[in-house]
Amino acid sequence: MKLLAVDKLRGWARLAITNNMDLVNLYRLVKPGDVVYQETSREVKKERASGEVDSERISLKVGITVEKKSVDPLMKRIRFQGKIVFTDRDLNILKKYHTIQLSRGDVIEIESRERLPYLLRLGEEGRERVEEMVVISGDDEELALVKIDVDGIKVLKTWKVDGALKRLVYNVEMQREKVFDELVHKLKELTSKSRPKLVLMGTTVHADVIASEIRNRDVGISNLIVRKIPVSVGGVDGIREALRRGVLGEDLKPLADAIQVERVMRAILKHPEQIHIGLEEVARTCRTSRGALVLATEDIIWENMDNALLDEILSKAEKGVIKFRAILSDTEASDKIKSLGGIICLEKKVLEE
Repeated sequence: MKLLAVDKLRGWARLAITNNMDLVNLYRLVKPGDVVYQETSREVKKERASGEVDSERISLKVGITVEKKSVDPLMKRIRFQGKIVFTDRDLNILKKYHTIQLSRGDVIEIESRERLPYLLRLGEEGRERVEEMVVISGDDEELALVKIDVDGIKVLKTWKVDGALKRLVYNVEMQREKVFDELVHKLKELTSKSRPKLVLMGTTVHADVIASEIRNRDVGISNLIVRKIPVSVGGVDGIREALRRGVLGEDLKPLADAIQVERVMRAILKHPEQIHIGLEEVARTCRTSRGALVLATEDIIWENMDNALLDEILSKAEKGVIKFRAILSDTEASDKIKSLGGIICLEKKVLEE
């Protein structure tokens, strides 16, 4: 969440929604009676002197007093419904019902003195610098270009060497030249839009070859490579290996998620009796002094936004009673937690070891 403006006297804040968990926090935070504002559009009907009715959709800013709220887990959207109490245009729509729908990237204004401190805290957390990393991973079978940022891990492009061509050196050389030309072109496109960290991975020999090919084509791109990481295999499998080992660091959320989940998987093997699975069991453990860390996939959070058990768990996390981590969807880390029911809790004894 990014804090755009604030009026502490009024209890008002303007916020930009930057990720799915911002929506989860807003859904839990906004209560009936709070006033929310949004730039939106609305169909307005006008009656002519002849009796005919025209309608047009116009842009305006509206504020509603929240009466109901709902969630769309599939589309990752939340909705607030209530009567209009403010509009910046004279359209005779005050006290009529309106629904404000929010998704990632939207801007919302909230007026609530009671909840302003929590909104400010969310805004402060959103000040963290957004980074991204581009990883080049290769061996003699596959070359992969992968982007890692706060939204997750995305394979941008892969190139595979046809096994039959390996016996034909000339064809391999032709294919190799084309592959590295395309790779450098892609890297130029990525670095022209932002300044991601470039990381090169592969077996020692292949990493050196890839680095040399990039340098021969563009010294500027070569100089942007900040790390060279040895792995036993290249391509997409090399990325998976690096995530499991934690060698890419944990500056970005997908990397930190992967490291945390790997630690949990090791703990499960050593102390299966101190790991609790499923909403009911996790909530029960969090009520005691044993609960220490809860991991949950974003999907199970969205599917249970109105579930009292999940609300209880998240409330304890907000109060600092437990630690809570939401694992990004569509990642290997998320798949592992999903295989355990989507939400798990580790006891303090496990973390203290």
